[in-house]
Amino acid sequence: MHISKAIKYLALCVILPVIVYACIPNNNRESFGEFPDTPTNLTEFNTEYDDYNSTGPSFGETFPFCFSSNRKSNGDHYDIIYKLMSIEFSKDDRELRIFNNTSGNLSVVIENNNIANAMNKINTSSDEFGPYLIPRGLVSGSSNPNNRYESYILMYSSEHDGNQDILYTHNLDDESYLEPIKIDFLNSPFDDAYPSLNMDNSTVFFSSNRAGEYNIYSHEMDSSQDILDLLVSNNAESRLDTVLSSAFDDQCPFINEKILVFSSNREGGFGGYDLYYALWEDNEWSAPINFGEKINTEHDEFRPIVRQQWDFNNDIMIFSSNQPGGMGGFDLYYVGILELRE
Repeated sequence: MHISKAIKYLALCVILPVIVYACIPNNNRESFGEFPDTPTNLTEFNTEYDDYNSTGPSFGETFPFCFSSNRKSNGDHYDIIYKLMSIEFSKDDRELRIFNNTSGNLSVVIENNNIANAMNKINTSSDEFGPYLIPRGLVSGSSNPNNRYESYILMYSSEHDGNQDILYTHNLDDESYLEPIKIDFLNSPFDDAYPSLNMDNSTVFFSSNRAGEYNIYSHEMDSSQDILDLLVSNNAESRLDTVLSSAFDDQCPFINEKILVFSSNREGGFGGYDLYYALWEDNEWSAPINFGEKINTEHDEFRPIVRQQWDFNNDIMIFSSNQPGGMGGFDLYYVGILELRE
C-alpha cells in the first residue's frame, strides 16, 4: 500500500490549503468558491442540545440534510431531523453562506417534502442514529404542486429493540415511505450502525462493537444487482476491516468516491475522538491518516461526511464536535478539505 499520496493529501488539505488555491489558473481563480480550512459552526442547524451524525446526498446547491438530535425530547433520546441545506457563494464579494432553506416555493423544497414523512416513520422513543440517504431520482405522480417527488432509500440505525440495529425505508413505489425493515445480514446481538456504500455499491461499510470495542466492518455485495434487492437478501458474511480498525473505538465510516472518513479514539490523536481519512488506491484503502490539529481538538470530533460542491475548488466536510464555543453539547461544523478527483 502506498501511503505517500495520503500523506501528501493531508499536507495539502490541512497544512497548505493556499497551494490548492494557487494552482487554479489566474483567469478562473475568482470564479470558484472556497470553504475555510478551519471548522465553522453551522449555527442555523444547531441548538443547545446534541446535534450530530449527519448525512447529505452528493448533488445540488440545495440538498436534504438529515442528522440526529435530542432537541425534540429535551435531551432524553435522539431522533433524526430533516432540514434543507443551501450553500451559496457570491463571486462578487466572495461571501459564503450556508443556511437552512425554508423557501417553500422552490422546487427542491416541494419535491423533498416527503422526507418529513420518513422521519415520522423511523423515529421512536429510543435513539435513532447515523442517517444515510441514497438518492434514486424524481418520480412522477404526487399531491404536491409539481406533481413529482424525489425518491430515496434511507438507511439508519435504531435502538428500539435494545441495541442499535441497521434498518432502511424507501419511497420508490409511492411518495409515502415504507415501514422500516431491518437489514438482517448487517446486524448482530450487539450495536451495529453507520452504514455507507462504496463508490460502485459493491461493499457496504459500517461500525459494530460485536467484538468488544467498536470496529469498522465491510460486507461485499453484487454490484450488478439493484441496491434495494441487495438490502432484502444477501448471504455473504461481514468481515472486520483490519486496515481501518484498531484496538480502540473506530466508528462512523463514510465514503465519497475515493476517500473514506471516520472517527476514532485511537492512540496518537489530539484527545477524545478524532477524525481520520483513508484513500482508495491500488484496490485497497490506505492506512488511516489523522486530519490534524486544524480540525481535531482535545474534545470529541465525530461522524464526518464529505460531499462535492459545484463551483468550489475544495470539498466540504461536515462533522460534529463538543468543543467549547458551540451552542451546547455536540454541534455540527463544516470545513474545507482538498477535493479528490482522478
